[in-house]
Amino acid sequence: MYEYTFNRKNCWYKDVCDKYNSPICKDSCIRYMEMHFLMSTSGLPKNRQYKQLLIPPEQDYQAFVELQEIKKGIVGFVEDGHNLYICSKNFGNGKTSWAVKLLQQYFNEIWAGNGFRVRGIFVNVPTFLFKIRDGISNSDHEFETLRARIVGVDVVIWDDIAATKLSDYDHANLLTYIDQRIFAGKANIYTGNLVDNSIFTALGNRLASRVYNESRRIELVGIDKRGAR
Repeated sequence: MYEYTFNRKNCWYKDVCDKYNSPICKDSCIRYMEMHFLMSTSGLPKNRQYKQLLIPPEQDYQAFVELQEIKKGIVGFVEDGHNLYICSKNFGNGKTSWAVKLLQQYFNEIWAGNGFRVRGIFVNVPTFLFKIRDGISNSDHEFETLRARIVGVDVVIWDDIAATKLSDYDHANLLTYIDQRIFAGKANIYTGNLVDNSIFTALGNRLASRVYNESRRIELVGIDKRGAR
């Protein structure tokens, strides 16, 4: 269940707001309240809810330029129901971070006048499918609430969608949600480590066609940067 909490030190706008840390910086700030609601109801892990600096390696410079252009026009991207697949054969080179950046930017653009509506959701696909299977015997109210919201929100990040080959049950569940969103003209951002024919083997022709053929594809080729210090 959503619960509002105010933490000035973790304000998303503390570096740009001229009211930050002043006497009028308080828990009634509507900008903070809306962003807190959008982030808290998005399913984003807390360590993904704040800006992260991404520096492109030389081989991914053009891909970063394309992603930055999408970020600049993210409201139109979402309103027009576009789909994006950020992919790479390598791990840890910015796929999920870029997807999250796009969602953060969307929230930043639409918070004013939002009226505390859920607008975007982050779904880690392997975890999502596990919880669906687990829910057959164990009820999880928060997860069921998230499932109920998926079809209608403006944009969904389907993270790590091609992590493993899907069972028939997993395939049917995932295809149902994605089909409903596409037919409703809702935007989707996918991330995954499979490209070309391998994604069709993992996801099956119909679902892979949705993810791969009906999306703009941007491939990153840089190496894993998560272990670098």
